[in-house]
Amino acid sequence: MGITIMAKVQGEGDYESARRYNSKTRAFVKKAGKTAAKRPTGGVDAAALRKAKSKSKGGGQDARDEKLLVTLMSRKAKKGSARSRAR
Repeated sequence: MGITIMAKVQGEGDYESARRYNSKTRAFVKKAGKTAAKRPTGGVDAAALRKAKSKSKGGGQDARDEKLLVTLMSRKAKKGSARSRAR
């Protein structure tokens, strides 16, 4: 059988890795945070924002979809009641 090496800490996580991650994250935020705060979109790329907005629904679409759904459901209900009367 091979030798298995156990981690120093088990359970909730490796504390050493968490400290390393936190310090690197703090350094990154400190470095990038200065330029990100100056962007008008809060750090979001303008091209990505345009792409997301192009795929989002406008307010009119929600009302149109609701009306269409109500129409389809009422048709389905009428069709179901007509079938039950025919039997």
